[in-house]
Amino acid sequence: MCSETSSIPKGASLTADVVIVGAGPSGCSAAYDLAVKGLRVFLLDRTEFPRNKTCAGGLTVKAVRALRYSIAPVIQRTVCNLSVSCRMRRPKLLKSMDPLCHMVERSAFDFFCLKKTVTAGARFAVVKQIDKIVENNRTVSLTADGVVIRARLLIGADGVHSRVRRLTGRFVRFRPGFAIEGRLDRTPPNDLNMGFDFSRVAGGYGWVFPKKGHINVGLYTLRSDVKITRQNLADYAVRRLGRPAPTRITGFPLGMGGWRYRPGRGRVLLVGDAAGLVDPLLGEGLYHAIISGQEAAAAIADAMDTGSDACKTYAKGLMPIQRDLLFAQFASAVFYGLPGMGHLLLTSRLARIPLMTGFSRGMPLLDIFLHGYRFWFGWPVSARRK
Repeated sequence: MCSETSSIPKGASLTADVVIVGAGPSGCSAAYDLAVKGLRVFLLDRTEFPRNKTCAGGLTVKAVRALRYSIAPVIQRTVCNLSVSCRMRRPKLLKSMDPLCHMVERSAFDFFCLKKTVTAGARFAVVKQIDKIVENNRTVSLTADGVVIRARLLIGADGVHSRVRRLTGRFVRFRPGFAIEGRLDRTPPNDLNMGFDFSRVAGGYGWVFPKKGHINVGLYTLRSDVKITRQNLADYAVRRLGRPAPTRITGFPLGMGGWRYRPGRGRVLLVGDAAGLVDPLLGEGLYHAIISGQEAAAAIADAMDTGSDACKTYAKGLMPIQRDLLFAQFASAVFYGLPGMGHLLLTSRLARIPLMTGFSRGMPLLDIFLHGYRFWFGWPVSARRK
């Protein structure tokens, strides 16, 4: 249980500058930045921390760099090499001199971020059910568990099934993806690399992530018409690793389509999965969760200082994220539509050098596509921070 959890008496009426629903990476990223600026922030979640969280737990370099603090204490393993194959054939090991990904256990990572956020000054509380959200010209009121919290602005960071999105009628045209994962409770061998087996399922891939004392294995698809079962995962794990079927198997939907999200007007902003900001090419959502939370915080802070429209400012801040997502949607249609050709291109020297160098420098995929050729000539390339 988080020792920093606030106890709110039933029937209380509270005020804050900002209330944030969802204490995952997007909610904590927003709350941290707002608390550091001295604003009164209520951060709400349905569960106590640490909590069980279904997630592959691979943090890209760009995601780690976007965070405001070091997460070294919760990194279990740092990966520099990547194994890729197509339909379990033609495996190729792509090597990098620099880290490509940092492996974490999501429950520990989320708890670490929450503690950092509470230390920065945010107030965290557990609420079981949000009953009502009412906006007016000056405030937004949230009623949960018999408690009313009034704030100037509200951030919905409560995931793909966002209660905030449903109660406020914010429209996000979702394209839901799906992933299923399990774990093998044994220490990974030293020669086991992070691996992607593209097109193991239609419109997606199988993954193997070596952690400190276990191996995370899973299947992902961006297509809502493709069904992935526990047996599919068991078969993949046995064939890929030659070991018994994994345990602790869980499935989870992924919110996509966020390039269509328009914050509009009002006092409610959506971030992370609640806004559909998962990358459809790889199903990676942590990077966009973190930076969308930070963009929402920046828009709110500006609104507090200048009286500007937070939703309009946030919409401008989302534009680079949405361009990345739209490009990833296009790239996924091409890559998974012609997986054999995509694998050949991915493993060719023409694409391998810019991709591996770009990812290790924390560059978004669109920036690698636009500027990666510079790596061939040794020209300087600056990684866009957001």
